[in-house]
Amino acid sequence: MEYENIFITGSTGVVGKPLLKKLASKGHKVYALDRSKNSNEEFEKIGVTSIKGDLFDESLKDRLFNLDIDAMFHVAGVNQMCAKNPSLMYKTNIEGTKSMLALGNYLKIKKFVYTSSAVTLGEEHGTVGSESSEHRGTFLSKYEESKYLAEKEAFKYTKDFEFVSINPSSVQGPGRVSGTAKLLISTLRKKYPPLIKNNISIIDIDDCTEGHYKGLLKGKDNERYVLNSFYLQSYELVNILKSITDWQGSPIYIPKSILKTVGPIGDCIKLFSSSPPFICSESIRVLTNGHLYDGSKAKKELGVKYIKVEDFIKKTVNWLIDEKHIALKKI
Repeated sequence: MEYENIFITGSTGVVGKPLLKKLASKGHKVYALDRSKNSNEEFEKIGVTSIKGDLFDESLKDRLFNLDIDAMFHVAGVNQMCAKNPSLMYKTNIEGTKSMLALGNYLKIKKFVYTSSAVTLGEEHGTVGSESSEHRGTFLSKYEESKYLAEKEAFKYTKDFEFVSINPSSVQGPGRVSGTAKLLISTLRKKYPPLIKNNISIIDIDDCTEGHYKGLLKGKDNERYVLNSFYLQSYELVNILKSITDWQGSPIYIPKSILKTVGPIGDCIKLFSSSPPFICSESIRVLTNGHLYDGSKAKKELGVKYIKVEDFIKKTVNWLIDEKHIALKKI
Protein backbone atom coordinates (compact mmCIF):
# COMPACT_ATOMS: atom_id res chain seq x y z
CA MET A 1 0.00 0.00 0.00
CA GLU A 2 1.49 3.32 -1.13
CA TYR A 3 0.03 5.44 1.68
CA GLU A 4 -0.17 3.01 4.55
CA ASN A 5 -0.01 5.44 7.49
CA ILE A 6 -2.23 8.51 7.35
CA PHE A 7 -2.70 11.48 9.69
CA ILE A 8 -5.98 13.39 9.46
CA THR A 9 -7.33 16.59 11.05
CA GLY A 10 -10.99 17.56 11.35
CA SER A 11 -12.02 13.93 11.60
CA THR A 12 -15.24 14.55 13.54
CA GLY A 13 -16.69 17.11 11.11
CA VAL A 14 -19.07 16.84 8.16
CA VAL A 15 -16.29 16.01 5.68
CA GLY A 16 -13.77 14.38 7.99
CA LYS A 17 -16.00 11.85 9.74
CA PRO A 18 -17.01 9.81 6.66
CA LEU A 19 -13.50 10.22 5.23
CA LEU A 20 -12.04 8.75 8.42
CA LYS A 21 -14.29 5.70 8.07
CA LYS A 22 -13.38 5.37 4.39
CA LEU A 23 -9.66 5.37 5.13
CA ALA A 24 -10.05 2.80 7.90
CA SER A 25 -12.21 0.55 5.70
CA LYS A 26 -9.57 0.63 2.96
CA GLY A 27 -6.98 -0.78 5.34
CA HIS A 28 -4.93 2.33 6.08
CA LYS A 29 -3.48 2.84 9.52
CA VAL A 30 -5.16 6.09 10.52
CA TYR A 31 -4.10 8.58 13.16
CA ALA A 32 -6.70 11.24 13.87
CA LEU A 33 -6.09 14.58 15.56
CA ASP A 34 -8.50 14.74 18.47
CA ARG A 35 -9.13 17.92 20.48
CA SER A 36 -11.34 16.22 23.07
CA LYS A 37 -9.84 15.23 26.40
CA ASN A 38 -11.94 12.09 26.69
CA SER A 39 -11.35 8.78 24.93
CA ASN A 40 -13.04 8.48 21.56
CA GLU A 41 -14.96 5.19 21.43
CA GLU A 42 -15.96 5.75 17.81
CA PHE A 43 -12.30 5.88 16.81
CA GLU A 44 -11.57 2.72 18.74
CA LYS A 45 -14.43 0.81 17.07
CA ILE A 46 -12.97 1.29 13.59
CA GLY A 47 -9.34 0.89 14.59
CA VAL A 48 -8.33 4.55 14.40
CA THR A 49 -5.68 5.88 16.77
CA SER A 50 -6.55 9.12 18.55
CA ILE A 51 -3.81 11.76 18.70
CA LYS A 52 -4.68 14.36 21.33
CA GLY A 53 -3.92 17.97 20.49
CA ASP A 54 -4.78 20.80 18.12
CA LEU A 55 -3.40 22.38 14.96
CA PHE A 56 -0.83 24.40 16.88
CA ASP A 57 0.45 21.66 19.18
CA GLU A 58 4.24 21.58 18.79
CA SER A 59 4.44 18.18 20.49
CA LEU A 60 2.78 16.57 17.45
CA LYS A 61 6.15 16.52 15.70
CA ASP A 62 7.75 14.24 18.27
CA ARG A 63 4.66 12.11 18.83
CA LEU A 64 4.14 11.41 15.12
CA PHE A 65 7.76 11.26 13.96
CA ASN A 66 8.30 7.53 14.54
CA LEU A 67 4.93 6.50 13.07
CA ASP A 68 6.17 6.71 9.46
CA ILE A 69 3.30 8.93 8.32
CA ASP A 70 3.01 8.68 4.52
CA ALA A 71 0.21 11.16 3.89
CA MET A 72 -1.87 13.83 5.59
CA PHE A 73 -5.45 14.97 5.14
CA HIS A 74 -5.93 18.47 6.50
CA VAL A 75 -9.72 18.77 6.75
CA ALA A 76 -10.07 20.92 9.87
CA GLY A 77 -11.42 24.42 9.47
CA VAL A 78 -13.80 26.97 10.93
CA ASN A 79 -16.82 28.42 9.12
CA GLN A 80 -18.41 31.35 10.95
CA MET A 81 -21.10 33.62 9.59
CA CYS A 82 -22.08 37.00 11.08
CA ALA A 83 -19.36 36.71 13.73
CA LYS A 84 -18.46 39.84 15.68
CA ASN A 85 -14.84 38.77 15.84
CA PRO A 86 -13.74 36.31 13.10
CA SER A 87 -10.11 36.21 14.31
CA LEU A 88 -10.37 32.56 15.44
CA MET A 89 -11.60 31.58 11.98
CA TYR A 90 -8.73 33.38 10.26
CA LYS A 91 -6.17 31.90 12.65
CA THR A 92 -7.50 28.35 12.29
CA ASN A 93 -7.98 28.42 8.53
CA ILE A 94 -4.79 30.25 7.57
CA GLU A 95 -2.21 29.78 10.32
CA GLY A 96 -3.54 26.31 11.16
CA THR A 97 -3.01 25.23 7.55
CA LYS A 98 0.55 26.57 7.55
CA SER A 99 1.20 24.74 10.81
CA MET A 100 0.07 21.44 9.24
CA LEU A 101 2.19 22.04 6.13
CA ALA A 102 5.21 22.56 8.38
CA LEU A 103 4.34 19.33 10.17
CA GLY A 104 4.20 17.53 6.83
CA ASN A 105 7.70 18.70 5.98
CA TYR A 106 8.99 17.64 9.39
CA LEU A 107 7.45 14.16 9.07
CA LYS A 108 8.77 13.78 5.51
CA ILE A 109 5.39 12.71 4.16
CA LYS A 110 4.77 11.84 0.51
CA LYS A 111 1.45 13.61 -0.04
CA PHE A 112 -0.75 16.28 1.55
CA VAL A 113 -4.46 16.52 0.68
CA TYR A 114 -5.96 19.84 1.72
CA THR A 115 -9.69 20.47 2.10
CA SER A 116 -10.23 23.92 0.67
CA SER A 117 -13.60 25.16 -0.59
CA ALA A 118 -15.21 25.95 -3.91
CA VAL A 119 -15.91 29.47 -2.61
CA THR A 120 -12.20 30.25 -3.17
CA LEU A 121 -12.88 30.27 -6.93
CA GLY A 122 -14.59 33.66 -6.58
CA GLU A 123 -16.42 33.36 -9.89
CA GLU A 124 -18.51 36.26 -11.11
CA HIS A 125 -22.20 36.08 -10.23
CA GLY A 126 -24.15 33.89 -12.66
CA THR A 127 -21.06 32.30 -14.22
CA VAL A 128 -19.92 28.70 -13.71
CA GLY A 129 -16.91 28.47 -11.44
CA SER A 130 -14.07 26.05 -12.18
CA GLU A 131 -10.41 25.54 -11.33
CA SER A 132 -9.47 28.10 -13.99
CA SER A 133 -11.84 30.83 -12.75
CA GLU A 134 -10.37 34.24 -12.03
CA HIS A 135 -11.38 35.56 -8.63
CA ARG A 136 -13.72 38.54 -8.77
CA GLY A 137 -11.50 40.46 -6.33
CA THR A 138 -14.11 40.95 -3.61
CA PHE A 139 -15.31 38.49 -0.97
CA LEU A 140 -18.88 37.57 -0.14
CA SER A 141 -17.95 36.51 3.38
CA LYS A 142 -15.12 36.44 5.89
CA TYR A 143 -15.10 32.66 5.53
CA GLU A 144 -14.52 32.94 1.78
CA GLU A 145 -11.65 35.35 2.39
CA SER A 146 -10.06 33.13 5.04
CA LYS A 147 -10.18 30.03 2.83
CA TYR A 148 -8.95 31.98 -0.20
CA LEU A 149 -5.96 33.28 1.74
CA ALA A 150 -5.30 29.86 3.28
CA GLU A 151 -5.28 28.17 -0.11
CA LYS A 152 -3.03 30.88 -1.53
CA GLU A 153 -0.57 30.39 1.34
CA ALA A 154 -0.68 26.62 0.91
CA PHE A 155 0.23 26.72 -2.78
CA LYS A 156 3.16 29.09 -2.30
CA TYR A 157 4.46 27.32 0.83
CA THR A 158 7.79 25.54 0.33
CA LYS A 159 6.83 21.87 0.46
CA ASP A 160 8.85 18.67 0.31
CA PHE A 161 5.82 16.58 -0.66
CA GLU A 162 3.06 16.43 -3.26
CA PHE A 163 0.18 18.80 -2.55
CA VAL A 164 -3.43 18.47 -3.71
CA SER A 165 -6.27 20.89 -3.00
CA ILE A 166 -9.82 19.53 -2.87
CA ASN A 167 -12.48 22.24 -3.29
CA PRO A 168 -15.95 20.93 -2.40
CA SER A 169 -19.11 22.94 -2.94
CA SER A 170 -21.91 22.78 -0.33
CA VAL A 171 -21.59 19.34 1.30
CA GLN A 172 -25.04 17.85 1.78
CA GLY A 173 -26.76 14.49 2.24
CA PRO A 174 -27.59 12.02 5.02
CA GLY A 175 -26.06 13.11 8.32
CA ARG A 176 -26.27 16.83 7.51
CA VAL A 177 -28.92 19.04 9.13
CA SER A 178 -27.24 22.45 8.86
CA GLY A 179 -26.56 24.86 6.01
CA THR A 180 -28.55 24.06 2.87
CA ALA A 181 -29.97 20.98 4.64
CA LYS A 182 -31.57 23.24 7.25
CA LEU A 183 -33.30 25.15 4.46
CA LEU A 184 -34.47 21.89 2.88
CA ILE A 185 -35.93 20.67 6.18
CA SER A 186 -37.68 23.99 6.74
CA THR A 187 -39.11 23.91 3.21
CA LEU A 188 -40.48 20.37 3.49
CA ARG A 189 -42.18 21.21 6.79
CA LYS A 190 -44.22 24.07 5.32
CA LYS A 191 -47.07 24.48 2.86
CA TYR A 192 -45.89 27.94 1.83
CA PRO A 193 -42.14 28.08 2.55
CA PRO A 194 -40.31 31.37 1.93
CA LEU A 195 -37.56 30.91 -0.68
CA ILE A 196 -35.49 32.94 -3.10
CA LYS A 197 -34.82 32.20 -6.76
CA ASN A 198 -31.18 31.29 -6.79
CA ASN A 199 -28.46 29.00 -8.13
CA ILE A 200 -27.58 26.00 -5.96
CA SER A 201 -24.48 23.79 -6.17
CA ILE A 202 -24.23 20.63 -4.08
CA ILE A 203 -21.64 17.94 -3.51
CA ASP A 204 -23.16 14.76 -2.14
CA ILE A 205 -21.45 13.72 1.09
CA ASP A 206 -20.47 10.32 -0.33
CA ASP A 207 -19.16 11.91 -3.53
CA CYS A 208 -17.15 14.30 -1.36
CA THR A 209 -15.60 11.41 0.55
CA GLU A 210 -14.75 9.58 -2.67
CA GLY A 211 -13.29 12.76 -4.17
CA HIS A 212 -10.96 13.23 -1.22
CA TYR A 213 -9.81 9.62 -1.32
CA LYS A 214 -9.29 9.70 -5.09
CA GLY A 215 -7.37 12.93 -4.56
CA LEU A 216 -4.90 10.98 -2.45
CA LEU A 217 -4.54 8.17 -4.97
CA LYS A 218 -4.71 10.07 -8.26
CA GLY A 219 -4.44 13.79 -7.55
CA LYS A 220 -1.63 15.59 -9.38
CA ASP A 221 0.91 17.69 -7.52
CA ASN A 222 -0.03 21.36 -7.05
CA GLU A 223 -3.46 20.92 -8.63
CA ARG A 224 -6.88 21.71 -7.23
CA TYR A 225 -10.05 19.76 -7.89
CA VAL A 226 -13.55 21.17 -7.55
CA LEU A 227 -16.08 18.65 -6.24
CA ASN A 228 -19.68 19.29 -7.30
CA SER A 229 -22.32 16.63 -7.91
CA PHE A 230 -24.82 18.93 -9.62
CA TYR A 231 -26.11 22.46 -9.88
CA LEU A 232 -29.60 23.77 -10.52
CA GLN A 233 -31.89 26.66 -9.69
CA SER A 234 -34.00 26.67 -6.55
CA TYR A 235 -37.27 26.42 -8.46
CA GLU A 236 -35.95 23.35 -10.30
CA LEU A 237 -35.18 21.72 -6.96
CA VAL A 238 -38.74 22.49 -5.82
CA ASN A 239 -40.16 20.88 -8.97
CA ILE A 240 -38.10 17.71 -8.43
CA LEU A 241 -39.19 17.53 -4.79
CA LYS A 242 -42.82 17.73 -5.89
CA SER A 243 -42.36 15.07 -8.57
CA ILE A 244 -40.74 12.39 -6.40
CA THR A 245 -42.13 13.06 -2.89
CA ASP A 246 -45.63 13.61 -1.51
CA TRP A 247 -44.76 17.19 -0.54
CA GLN A 248 -46.89 19.60 -2.56
CA GLY A 249 -45.94 22.95 -1.11
CA SER A 250 -46.14 26.29 -2.88
CA PRO A 251 -43.08 28.41 -2.12
CA ILE A 252 -43.35 32.14 -1.72
CA TYR A 253 -40.35 33.63 -3.50
CA ILE A 254 -38.99 36.68 -1.70
CA PRO A 255 -37.37 39.38 -3.86
CA LYS A 256 -33.65 39.69 -3.21
CA SER A 257 -34.03 43.46 -2.89
CA ILE A 258 -36.21 42.99 0.19
CA LEU A 259 -33.80 40.52 1.77
CA LYS A 260 -30.91 42.95 1.36
CA THR A 261 -32.74 45.54 3.48
CA VAL A 262 -32.86 43.08 6.41
CA GLY A 263 -29.09 42.57 6.62
CA PRO A 264 -28.24 45.87 8.37
CA ILE A 265 -30.62 44.96 11.20
CA GLY A 266 -28.54 41.87 11.93
CA ASP A 267 -25.38 43.97 11.70
CA CYS A 268 -26.68 46.20 14.49
CA ILE A 269 -27.64 43.21 16.64
CA LYS A 270 -24.13 41.78 16.13
CA LEU A 271 -22.58 44.86 17.74
CA PHE A 272 -24.40 44.34 21.02
CA SER A 273 -24.89 40.56 21.15
CA SER A 274 -22.49 37.95 22.50
CA SER A 275 -23.67 35.41 19.91
CA PRO A 276 -23.93 35.83 16.10
CA PRO A 277 -27.33 36.97 14.80
CA PHE A 278 -29.44 34.65 12.67
CA ILE A 279 -28.97 36.92 9.67
CA CYS A 280 -26.72 39.83 8.68
CA SER A 281 -25.43 41.60 5.56
CA GLU A 282 -22.74 38.94 5.16
CA SER A 283 -25.16 35.99 5.18
CA ILE A 284 -27.56 37.88 2.89
CA ARG A 285 -24.75 38.39 0.35
CA VAL A 286 -23.97 34.67 0.38
CA LEU A 287 -27.63 33.67 0.22
CA THR A 288 -28.56 35.98 -2.65
CA ASN A 289 -25.42 35.39 -4.71
CA GLY A 290 -25.72 31.63 -5.18
CA HIS A 291 -23.12 29.50 -6.95
CA LEU A 292 -22.68 27.37 -10.05
CA TYR A 293 -19.68 25.04 -9.96
CA ASP A 294 -18.16 22.69 -12.53
CA GLY A 295 -16.81 19.47 -11.02
CA SER A 296 -15.87 17.82 -14.32
CA LYS A 297 -12.09 17.95 -13.76
CA ALA A 298 -12.40 15.64 -10.73
CA LYS A 299 -14.66 13.37 -12.74
CA LYS A 300 -12.18 13.18 -15.61
CA GLU A 301 -8.85 13.06 -13.76
CA LEU A 302 -9.76 11.43 -10.44
CA GLY A 303 -12.56 9.18 -11.64
CA VAL A 304 -15.21 10.59 -9.29
CA LYS A 305 -18.68 9.35 -10.22
CA TYR A 306 -21.30 11.90 -9.20
CA ILE A 307 -24.75 10.99 -7.99
CA LYS A 308 -27.78 12.11 -10.01
CA VAL A 309 -29.85 14.87 -8.43
CA GLU A 310 -32.98 12.67 -8.21
CA ASP A 311 -31.06 9.89 -6.43
CA PHE A 312 -29.51 12.44 -4.08
CA ILE A 313 -32.93 13.80 -3.13
CA LYS A 314 -34.36 10.32 -2.60
CA LYS A 315 -31.66 9.17 -0.19
CA THR A 316 -31.52 12.52 1.62
CA VAL A 317 -35.29 12.82 2.07
CA ASN A 318 -35.55 9.18 3.22
CA TRP A 319 -32.82 9.79 5.81
CA LEU A 320 -34.58 12.94 7.05
CA ILE A 321 -37.78 10.90 7.39
CA ASP A 322 -36.01 8.09 9.27
CA GLU A 323 -34.47 10.65 11.64
CA LYS A 324 -37.89 12.29 12.11
CA HIS A 325 -36.79 15.69 10.82
CA ILE A 326 -39.71 15.73 8.39
CA ALA A 327 -43.06 13.92 8.19
CA LEU A 328 -43.43 12.60 4.65
CA LYS A 329 -43.87 9.18 3.07
CA LYS A 330 -40.63 7.40 2.21
CA ILE A 331 -39.75 7.36 -1.45
